[in-house]
Amino acid sequence: MNYKKVFQISLLILASEIIYALPFMLIRIFRPTFLTAFNIDNKSIGICFTLYGISAMISYFLGGLIADRFQLKYLMSIALFLTGLGGFVWILYPTLSTLYLLYIYWGITTIMLFWSPLIKATRLWGGKQQQILAFGLLEGGRGIVAAVVGTIGVVIISSISIDQYSSPLLLQNAMNKVYLITSVLIVLVAGLMLFSPSFGDPSKITTTNKNRTNILKALQYPVIWILMVIVLTSYIGFRVADIFTQYANEIHGYNAKESAQLGTFFSYLRPIVCLLVIFFAKNSNPSKWLIIGFSVMSLGGFLLVFNGTMFNSSFLLLTSSLVGVYTLRALYFTVLEEAKISLTITGTVVGVLSVVGFSPDIFLGPIEGYYLDEVGGIHGYQYLFIFFLVSSIIGLIASVLFYKSVKSKQQFLST
Repeated sequence: MNYKKVFQISLLILASEIIYALPFMLIRIFRPTFLTAFNIDNKSIGICFTLYGISAMISYFLGGLIADRFQLKYLMSIALFLTGLGGFVWILYPTLSTLYLLYIYWGITTIMLFWSPLIKATRLWGGKQQQILAFGLLEGGRGIVAAVVGTIGVVIISSISIDQYSSPLLLQNAMNKVYLITSVLIVLVAGLMLFSPSFGDPSKITTTNKNRTNILKALQYPVIWILMVIVLTSYIGFRVADIFTQYANEIHGYNAKESAQLGTFFSYLRPIVCLLVIFFAKNSNPSKWLIIGFSVMSLGGFLLVFNGTMFNSSFLLLTSSLVGVYTLRALYFTVLEEAKISLTITGTVVGVLSVVGFSPDIFLGPIEGYYLDEVGGIHGYQYLFIFFLVSSIIGLIASVLFYKSVKSKQQFLST
């Protein structure tokens, strides 16, 4: 057993989920409790996500260039440390305007110095033959980390009695404990990353002309444009899934504790799906499994739109939709190797892909806020599920085009 590689992938797994716990993961699991505790409506948290997304779009682009120039572990360590510091601001119960600034700050710390280095480090770890293993372990492991954090949070929330549970102040104190523990963990992981073995030497890029050449080269791959659509549509599915626990709470009567337990269950589902993807797809082309993932996601979206009001079936429908979402998240960066994208421009390619692919961080929060707050009720959720379905179908079409492009071998430039 190569203990160095085991340690490296374990550290990447831990770092890649814990860094996004503060802006995203904790809200995904505890959304109803979060909104009540901090007296924030869906529209306001949507604005937070939009500000994060705008900040992240700039950071994705710059971060891609940085990842091809500097030691990856140093970039990720700094990112983790700065993100953890932001968590200590959170537990002071910031005003809404301060919260907006915090999300802008997190858009920089979690993306510019972290995202592209993470993907490049994972690709380096997997080599040419183990891309599905590398990214499957990364995504599945992230689900385990999210589930563990969620479980700890559920224990804290469950320690409050029924009478106390109705008090926003006590809920706020409980949530602050979760945020404090998470912030400390992030800072500790930053230290581990700093002293970890190197993930590889940075490319010898010393001029802006070289950066410009890398960007132009990345955009000349036709499959990159298709991949932008694939990442975009799969990420829309992942972000719409953020409302699943709130849907269970508001439409099907789950209380705050039960909805948090549901969110934690969904987190445990993530590594199970990824392990299955590794097992069944390890000797197959990743592009084939993109088609399977979007097919499952489309089916789940279709059933949610037309049958989502039935209580007994909703749990299964939400679960089936997430199976498709998690399958895609384990796969869409594995195809960089299949598409023969040069390793030396991986950071730049990831940055370019991410600018478009993760743009839902800008617009999806306000859309969710409008339908949940202004339209409200089952109709608001149904409109969002329609959006989920349409996105899934577009992604399915793009994945078929990508598979045909890879199969023909006529779309690639020589590297």
